[in-house]
Amino acid sequence: MVTKTYKINYMRALENCILATIGAVMISCAGTPEAQFNAITNFGQADTITLDMDLHNAYTQGISLPSDRQTDDGGFIFSFDGIEGQYYKIYYQNESYKFDEGNPLDNENFYGSWEDSTIGFKRIAQSGTVCDTFRIVGNPRNERKYFGSDISENPYNDKDIDEIMDRIGKDSSWYAYVSNKAIEKNTTVEEQMFADAQWIINGRRNKGDTNNRWKRNPRVGCYSFMLVVCDKDGLDNIPEHIQFINKTATNGSFENPYTYFKKNKQKGINVLRGDKILKTRAVITPKNGIFVNELKTKKRGYTPLADNPMCNNSDSTYHNALFEQFFSHISQQYTLRNIPLIKDVVSATDPYTREEYDKAKELYDSTQLQYNYPVVSDYPGKTVRVTDGGKSIKLINPASTPDNLKKESTGITTRIGFTYGKFRGKIKFPEMLNDDNIWNGLTYAFWLIYHDNDKWNNRRPMPNGYIDKGDDDENPERTNDVYYSEIDIEIVKASRYWTSGYYHGKDKDTHVEDATQNNDVMFCCTNWDLANSDPKKFDAGITNIKYEGEQFEAMRWYKNYKALTTKHPISNNVFKADYQYYEIEWRPNEIIWRIGPSPDKMKVVGYMNDTYSNIPNNQMLCIITQEYHYSEWWPPVVFEQGLIPYNKTDIEGEVFEIVIE
Repeated sequence: MVTKTYKINYMRALENCILATIGAVMISCAGTPEAQFNAITNFGQADTITLDMDLHNAYTQGISLPSDRQTDDGGFIFSFDGIEGQYYKIYYQNESYKFDEGNPLDNENFYGSWEDSTIGFKRIAQSGTVCDTFRIVGNPRNERKYFGSDISENPYNDKDIDEIMDRIGKDSSWYAYVSNKAIEKNTTVEEQMFADAQWIINGRRNKGDTNNRWKRNPRVGCYSFMLVVCDKDGLDNIPEHIQFINKTATNGSFENPYTYFKKNKQKGINVLRGDKILKTRAVITPKNGIFVNELKTKKRGYTPLADNPMCNNSDSTYHNALFEQFFSHISQQYTLRNIPLIKDVVSATDPYTREEYDKAKELYDSTQLQYNYPVVSDYPGKTVRVTDGGKSIKLINPASTPDNLKKESTGITTRIGFTYGKFRGKIKFPEMLNDDNIWNGLTYAFWLIYHDNDKWNNRRPMPNGYIDKGDDDENPERTNDVYYSEIDIEIVKASRYWTSGYYHGKDKDTHVEDATQNNDVMFCCTNWDLANSDPKKFDAGITNIKYEGEQFEAMRWYKNYKALTTKHPISNNVFKADYQYYEIEWRPNEIIWRIGPSPDKMKVVGYMNDTYSNIPNNQMLCIITQEYHYSEWWPPVVFEQGLIPYNKTDIEGEVFEIVIE
């Protein structure tokens, strides 16, 4: 899609607005004469206005449509025929990702009006063509829960770090607490003090009186526009919480004005829907580099690497980079018992053969095996590199040497959060299998994760509650709401079928394969619903979900298991192409997963909806990783991670862009 770049002269557009031919779609209501309405006059005459989100400074300021770089005053101009003494107000709503008007959850829809929510209906001073402006902005209801600190400057500060570490050192009880944590985490007291100082500074971002509009960014997709024009009697009949969308009804909840005016047709109130639609999307590219967030680094004293200059902690990168390095959490659920062999599984000249894999089971005794865990980079910028001035980002699983045997994961995350959308990544993942179908040990992932663990980003409260992601007790506690959300694409060498004990009758015999004999890898689609049991068809075991003529086997291992997953086979040959597109379409009531060679040739490979799994409604970031996972996570095990050698040369993937639409 080609998107025009607009920079409109406000006064000229305002003059043209008055002379413009006005068009509108009328919603019949009894009362005043019809007032014709043109929702957007300063971005062309097409019925659909296409305008990409301007992500400049969006990390600290949030997204506005249009931005002040797209028009001189940063606003859309609208016009209508008005009568002196009447009152008017414009509303907008995202139509692509919403609950239908009248749905009990429709107050979650992204709707707004004037940027200053203390302004209600405006009085028309003179009959004739009325022109005014508005913007679509984050946190349009100006809800206090989205307020916090001013993050216009990088919050990391060595002076603040030193001050907190000094306070820890002088407080005997605090120091003892940190010392015990250091022992538990097998780190030094100094490093643990630094980590605690980072945590404290990071927590400050949610304390303050600045409207953090970036905490509830505008949604991608299409927007509609609604103009309400009324006389004084009509205005007096409109509830205060509809006139001022920052206010709540008597029950303490917000009410969607689109729903209110649809249900309440009154004399003296005209409701008009504009015939123009705004269509927007977000394009996330590496052109502004990778930001190094020192509040997430393991050690102090970061200096950008000379051979990777676009990965840094500069002020410019802090404000404008759309990616930062992602440091995976290293699970220690299992201990790797790895053979001490350095060799590339996928190699044009010397691949790791099936014969070598089978012999490795007996070749090394317990004293020779390497007992360790996967690792992440010990220094920012080593395993994520910007290429060609911002063309792409290389993801690197670095080679091992005899004195440094390690299976090192790598990844990047976006920095701007969204709720809902079609997230599509253009990515070149490395070949996962060789000609003997041996797995290289990596799991490729394109996934979404909660934007923040503060309460402003909590999911919708549910009657049956959620189980905390880290709670693995037999009788776990449930909480009414929680911040954790995650939607995954994970690509791994696994069987297309689940463990045989979950099948019954003839399925038990037919749902078996020797996955070592094919070059399929599994495209695994997961929604972490935290075992919320409110969906009507919530269940454990295998559930068949149908979508567009295809049936997907969704697995929940047991009632309190916190995720629902489907698997779909794809050929290892997809990794031989220059790139593929990986897509998660996250909607209010369903999730659709796709893969394809181009955006117009995407195949559905996973599906679930809110009948089976609780769909998250909070703001999320997008992550791309190449991680070493435990093979036990995908039973029945096909290849054992411990029998996969350490890679001899770097394994490289490449990320070109993420489009959210």
